[in-house]
Amino acid sequence: MVAVLLAATMPQTDAVCYLLDANAQCAVCWKTVYSSADDKTGVTAMSECPGGITESWIKPLPEKMIAMTEYMVEYQLALDRSKFGHKRGVTADIPHANIHSCITSRGACTPFVTNSPGLATHTEEQIGDFNKDGHVSFHSKVRLTESDTILGLF
Repeated sequence: MVAVLLAATMPQTDAVCYLLDANAQCAVCWKTVYSSADDKTGVTAMSECPGGITESWIKPLPEKMIAMTEYMVEYQLALDRSKFGHKRGVTADIPHANIHSCITSRGACTPFVTNSPGLATHTEEQIGDFNKDGHVSFHSKVRLTESDTILGLF
């Protein structure tokens, strides 16, 4: 049993594998492998996302943002069905999608950073299913505090 969690810092055009190489242009995936159906924890490892999974902004954040101002964004995940089979399980295709903004001086922004003032903020969690073309999109309201931040799509 395997679960994949896609995470990408998302500037205007490409994602950056900031946890692997600050100059790399790629999304980061966390893959959790469960030893059995009874295993509720699993083992999670990070790596560059495999080819065939892509993310993009449909309506990106502006380059300059004002602290505590709400900005609407839309982003999309795409799955190349020729590289990945599509089996609908009990849960949604994407059981958790949201944007984390982590304060740069506090360290890396990962899916495991909690929503805590002075550390990180999260947009509302969403779920979704890929359409027949292998796309799913999400809308979020982003509001940042006054600090340097790293944005991550989780």
